[in-house]
Parts: sequence; C-alpha cells; structure tokens
Amino acid sequence: MTTRSRTPHLGVRDRRRLATAAEIPDLPDVPGIPVDVDLTKEHHPMTLFSAARPSPRTATSGALLLTLLLALLGAGAATADTTDEATTTEETTSAERTVWSLTPGHDAEEADTTEPRVSFRATVDPGATWEDAVTLTNFSAAEATFTLQAADGVVSDSGAFDILRPGEENTAAGQWIELEQTEVTVPADESVTVPFTLTVPENATPGDHPAGIAASVSSGSDDDVSMVSRVGTRIHLRVTGDIAPTLALGGPEVTYQQNWNPFAPGTATVTWQVANEGNVRLGAEQSLVSSGLFGLAGATAEVEPIREVLPGGQALVSVEQQVWPLFGLTSEVTAQPVVVGDDDVDAELSAATGEATTMAIPIPQLILLVLLALLIWWWGTRKARQRKKFDAAVAAAAAKASQNSAATDQASINQTRAVEPAAEPAAVVDDTAPSRSTT
Repeated sequence: MTTRSRTPHLGVRDRRRLATAAEIPDLPDVPGIPVDVDLTKEHHPMTLFSAARPSPRTATSGALLLTLLLALLGAGAATADTTDEATTTEETTSAERTVWSLTPGHDAEEADTTEPRVSFRATVDPGATWEDAVTLTNFSAAEATFTLQAADGVVSDSGAFDILRPGEENTAAGQWIELEQTEVTVPADESVTVPFTLTVPENATPGDHPAGIAASVSSGSDDDVSMVSRVGTRIHLRVTGDIAPTLALGGPEVTYQQNWNPFAPGTATVTWQVANEGNVRLGAEQSLVSSGLFGLAGATAEVEPIREVLPGGQALVSVEQQVWPLFGLTSEVTAQPVVVGDDDVDAELSAATGEATTMAIPIPQLILLVLLALLIWWWGTRKARQRKKFDAAVAAAAAKASQNSAATDQASINQTRAVEPAAEPAAVVDDTAPSRSTT
C-alpha cells in the first residue's frame, strides 16, 4: 500500500544526542533522521560544569575535554540508535510502497506486432457487444489489493483526459462496461488479467463515446482521511453511424486595460469558449487578431492549440495581447478543427469564427496631446507677447526721441531769438495834419 514514511518522534534524550552529534563536524550524517539541534542552556553539555570554580583556563580546558568525551560517547549511541531506526523505516517504506500498472490485455490480432497497445480502440454497432481485457501488474515486493473502476471519460480543466472520480455517477459509456472483477489481489511481481464486456445500447447515438478503466489503491490509517491513487487506461469507443465534426465559438468577450504610459500599448484580454457540438472529438488550431478603428494598428496573438474537446464538451480560452488604443478595438477569433491522434474523420472540417468590439479610448495619449497643445499655445503667445512688448518699447523709444528732438529744436530757436538786437521803430507820418509851407 502506498504510504508516506513518517519520521519517528525523538525524545529529549535523543534530541540531546543528536544535538551533540551535530556539534562534531567529522561525524557522518545519519540517513533518514533529521538532526534536531537544541542548544539551549538546559540541554547544552557545557552547562554541566558550571558548578565548579577553578581558574578560568583550567576550567575551560577541562570543560572542553569532558564535553568532547561525552559528545563522542553520546554520538556513538545516537548513531547506532538512529541507524537502526532509519533502517527500520526504510525497510517498512520499501515493504509498503506499491507500484503498479494497468494496460490493455494481450490482443491475439496483434501477436506479431512489437509494440503493445497503449489504449483500447473499438468501433461497435448499436446493440452489439465488444469484449476485451485489462492486465494489472504489481511491481511491488508484497501483494496488493486493487479496486477496478470503469467510468465515463472527461477532459480536465488543464486539457488532460481523465475519468470520473469514484462515487460520481456514469451517464454514458462508463455504464456500458461490465468488469469480471472489481477487487483484485495481485501477488508481488505478478500480473493478473481481468476481462470485461462492453455492450452498446440499441439507441446509442453515432460518434465517439470516451471511457476508461482505472485501478486504484487507498492509503491512510484514519477512517476519515485517505488518499486514493489511480492508474488507468483509455477506451476510444466509436458507435457506427454518420459523424458530424462541428466546433462552435461562444463569445468572444474583450476587455481593455489602459496603460497610463502614453508611449506603451494597453492590454486587451479576449475570452471565448470552444464547444464541440458534433459527435466526434476534435482539436482546434486558434488565431486571434485585434485592431483599432478602421483596422489600424493590428496585432496578432499566439494562441495555444486545443488538443482535445470531447463531444458535448467545451474549452475556455483566455488570451492577453498588447494593443494600441484607437478609440475602438475589434478582436476576431478563429478556431480551425483538427483531427486528434489516429482518429478517422471522413467529413469536411469548417472553421468557427467570432468577433467582439469594445471601446479603447487613448486617454494618456489625449492628455499628452492636450499638454503639447497647451505648450505650443503658451510658446506662441509668449512669442507674441515678447514681440508686442518689443514693438511697444520701440514705439516708446521713438516717441521719446521725437519729443527730445522737438524740445531741442525749440530750445535752439529760443536761444537764437535771445541773441539778435532789437530793431528801431520806424517814423510814423500823419497824413491828416495840414502841411506847412515856408516862403
């Protein structure tokens, strides 16, 4: 039975021994036993000599010698004890470890092939029966009892194939399988082959009906807590009839996260579902293309292919990509169906497409443009103000110069008038006075 080895509990005495052994660097490590070093005053060997009060040098030398002697004795005992415990633990673990495999049983039709089957593959008519067997091999050193379970096949969230857990009810091919045994005891280093029968109902729909068989063991001594380990093999079952390989896209939905660095693009998160609406399993090659308004600044994202989607199942996909905001954001998703493994799909495979649009306002870039516009406006008005101020200064200087020139001319005129002599008054003749004549 698969168990986890447990480290034996160490008491104070054993911890003291291990602590002493840990202080001696030349002692070999003891496999399987952790060294729990406890150097507190209560357990430290040096405290055994604190009662005596000889000279400091003598006390120190004696303490070191006695401590070393006790450490060697304790380490020898601890090594012997822990070695025995480690050996017992390893033997117990080896005896309890269970290793096993479950594979398809030997197929007479493949007797001449060199490679054994890794899974079952069968095509069965509705109402028909198919028989085969599984081989359970116990590689352990002791016999082990296994539980066999047949269940419906599913695909986990990680994309790996699995079957329903114990206790979950089968609704498809898992309930069509009848095992000859469900509890199998296998001796050490031996194999047991268990036959099974699969009966397809008359009303079974054509297409793939995945299932599987698992062999499990449980470990744990507690009735409330146990761990179940399973190993299984897959059954690829196809019911005859018309097949219809069809994938459909759900969504997509896109959200945009702004990057406040105006010189870096934002993040677009596109989410969609790939649903298998046909009756055969399919994989999908996917592509995602996003672009801004009018198809500008297109970006293509690498999308992981989907390995397998079972009929009626779906896979959720979410992809992030860096896209520049150009007011509008359009994301186009394409899922191209592909055939999985060695499946035979003789039908046309058509791609599924989807499109989503959201707003992507370039807020940081608009803020930057506004700031640049304000800077240009400020620079232009500053130049205009400087030019106007300069023109006003020139006009003021010219007016002042003109005033100074007029004042200078007036002063010169005034000075010239002050220097010139005054003119004598001219004689006035009175024409009205009578004239006198002398004779």
